[in-house]
Amino acid sequence: MFKTIATACLLLAAIGSSQPVFAYSGGFVNYQSFDVSGYLQGGNKVDPKTTFSPIFESFGDYRFGDLYTYSIFETSLQNDYAGGATTYYYKLVPRLSLGKLLGKDISLGPFKDITFAQWISKTEHQGYNYFPGIGIDWQAPWIGWLRTIYYWERNPGLGWNDRRLHIDYGFPFSTKLGDFRIVGTFDHTFGLHGQAETTDFKPELHYDLGKELGQPGGHLWLGIVLNPIRNKYKIQSTEYFPTDQFSYGALIRYSFN
Repeated sequence: MFKTIATACLLLAAIGSSQPVFAYSGGFVNYQSFDVSGYLQGGNKVDPKTTFSPIFESFGDYRFGDLYTYSIFETSLQNDYAGGATTYYYKLVPRLSLGKLLGKDISLGPFKDITFAQWISKTEHQGYNYFPGIGIDWQAPWIGWLRTIYYWERNPGLGWNDRRLHIDYGFPFSTKLGDFRIVGTFDHTFGLHGQAETTDFKPELHYDLGKELGQPGGHLWLGIVLNPIRNKYKIQSTEYFPTDQFSYGALIRYSFN
């Protein structure tokens, strides 16, 4: 079942991303973007200390909701790392919009919409994670996007064993140096059934390098990323096996939108 859902979501994202124009007025597809990034990151725990990771993302806004896809191919740059040299992870998050399903604007003040989400993810050599959730989208003049989602976690071999609060955000701003945006995610799991609580905060600062070079804005980005995590991968940090990390890195990204 999970493979069928994942295949359908990937196909939907591919159809949207293959269109010659990425913004639409009406119809099934309202908007579609596809991003390709390279991340160089150090200070990792559990994983190799230093990694380089190509990342592929897409986001589509459709008649009844939206779909976000994410895939990362992590490569170790640590010669003495005992684990595998590479690994992969991918995630699909289709969401249904209550406002779109009702066919009307239900926003009020900072409240924008209610969504019904489905997180489906997989790490190499592991089974599928399956998290249904309910969320709220927020709005304000200074917000690019701000979404909060509460998930019920179903993890491979463990069943419905945890809960998760997820927040993702984008805040654009301009200075005399150019156009910037702060984007990222925040995830907190609640440590049910004897698991360790995990907090994963990943803010990024992006600079619109393409616009500075005289190209259309919103495409070529250069940035830095920080990623503090408590009890990474739900592994309790100890003196003998620390899993609390404060990693850091640089990135370059191109957005097709």
